[in-house]
Amino acid sequence: MAAGESTVNTTIRRMELDDLPAVYRLGRRCWDVLDKPYNYWSIREVAEHLETEPELSFVAVEEDVIVGFVLGADSYEALEDTGHVEWVAVAPENRGDGLGGRLIEAFVDVLRARGRREVVADVSSKNESSRAVFERAGFHEGIEITFFTRRLD
Repeated sequence: MAAGESTVNTTIRRMELDDLPAVYRLGRRCWDVLDKPYNYWSIREVAEHLETEPELSFVAVEEDVIVGFVLGADSYEALEDTGHVEWVAVAPENRGDGLGGRLIEAFVDVLRARGRREVVADVSSKNESSRAVFERAGFHEGIEITFFTRRLD
């Protein structure tokens, strides 16, 4: 579904400056911001996406309330032909009706129009619901880089 289309009173549109507080609050509501990778979530993170990638920052709005968003980048590290879905959130009460997939598609449509050949998303292996959303959106698990971690506690 393209940006600006709506179904069941939910519209996906480009994020605007006035949306910044609501997007930030929704992210805080959806994620445990003490857990990786969500511990990078901040007002600065949202503002930076809106400032540097406004065409890749979308919100889902229902009755003037932001119920979802997607933020990302035009490239992924050194891969200039690969976009990056960095943040996707849907309010808990709005999950299960395909809204996450619609947000991802709005994002992917822009990348496709820009000639990108691939898009990546990093999802915690423990986050089964997000993994399912990305799989339904046509993503597949691809491990080309392994991040090694060592707990020091």
